[in-house]
This record gives sequence, C-alpha cells and structure tokens, in this order.
Amino acid sequence: MSPNPIGSRMEQLAQALAERLVPLIVDAIDLNAVLDKVDIEALIERVDINKVVDEIDIDALVEQTELGSIIARSTTGVLTEILDVIRAQGVGLDDFILRWANRLVGRRKKIAGWPDGPPLLVPRQPVVAVTAEVAP
Repeated sequence: MSPNPIGSRMEQLAQALAERLVPLIVDAIDLNAVLDKVDIEALIERVDINKVVDEIDIDALVEQTELGSIIARSTTGVLTEILDVIRAQGVGLDDFILRWANRLVGRRKKIAGWPDGPPLLVPRQPVVAVTAEVAP
C-alpha cells in the first residue's frame, strides 16, 4: 500500500473493482468457442514429454502416498515367508541326514541324552525333582 492516503484509497478501489469485474468477465467468456479455435494437437506436439517427466520428483510423489510403506510391507512379508520355507526345508534336511547317518552306522534307536530338537521348538518336559527323605 502506498504511504499517501489517496493512493491507498485508489488501491483499495482498484482491488474492489477487480474482485467484482474479473468473475463477470470470466463468466462471459465462452470457453468452448475459445477451445474450438485452438489446435490442441499442435499444442500437444510442442510439449516435450521427456522434459516434463524429468521434472517429476518421484521420491516426493512416493512420500505423499502410502506406496512406499505398502511395498516395504509386502516385500518384508514375502521375504519372511521365503525364509520360513528355507528354514523348514533345512530342518527337514537335517532330520533326513540324521536318520540316514544312524542307518549307516547301525543305530536303530535314539541315542540317550540327545535332544528331541531345537530347545525353542520342542516343548519342555516337566522336571521331576527327586528329594531324599531324611530320617528323623
């Protein structure tokens, strides 16, 4: 705004006129008639699509969507499932090798003291405490 009061009033008047006139003018324009005079295909041919694509910030676009977290979650889920399958196959292979090794050396029974499996996977048997009674 201008420091002079008359200039300030003129600016306010110009602003008020613009706020009333611009909508009237825009409403009076027939956009279809204007677009009929424009060669849209010629405009599209002038657009450099590669330049437009180069201007797109993919990282910012992904941040505004949940796409990144969806990809991360789905990738993690798939990897977890693959690891579970590999682990299960490893346990099965380990058991298979143990059975064949026992057959090769002639063992038919489980060796005493050997665990039934990994401690975290095999339920623990309750430990029975053996106490000696002391005579009075």
